[in-house]
Amino acid sequence: MPRLSRLGLATAAVATLGLASCGPTATTGTGSGGIPQGEYVLVGMDGGTVPLRNVTLVVGENQLTGRGPCNSYSAENNVALPALQLSPIVSTKMHCKDAPLENRFLATLQSATEMEFFGGVLKVKSPRTWLIFEHGHRADEAQVSALEAARGTQ
Repeated sequence: MPRLSRLGLATAAVATLGLASCGPTATTGTGSGGIPQGEYVLVGMDGGTVPLRNVTLVVGENQLTGRGPCNSYSAENNVALPALQLSPIVSTKMHCKDAPLENRFLATLQSATEMEFFGGVLKVKSPRTWLIFEHGHRADEAQVSALEAARGTQ
């Protein structure tokens, strides 16, 4: 095969891999109600943005789990998605400086009644507000610490 053809083939393969990595890879499948299962990160709550990407939600077929800035949590969903009727959320009980944010998040999630997924955004609706999530993973501790240090919040 001529060198130029091999170079073109290699370039096409790299481009294909690059495009494949652009899509939402956090999902493991689409659950009932059109809600993709997988890991999400909280980006909005109470009508505002969440400053750090340190709260996650993992959507399973009949369970929601995740991590907040202080603790991990889990709850069973007792109805079919996109509806929500969560069992009491079980959480580890460690305290940290972001406990107020985590407590507000968990209270909102506990009262949630439904989810919707559109345009890559997962919205969890409670009677008083929405939780807004995007596909992704929790920011690692080094990233969070560096951002907080830059903001002067440590």
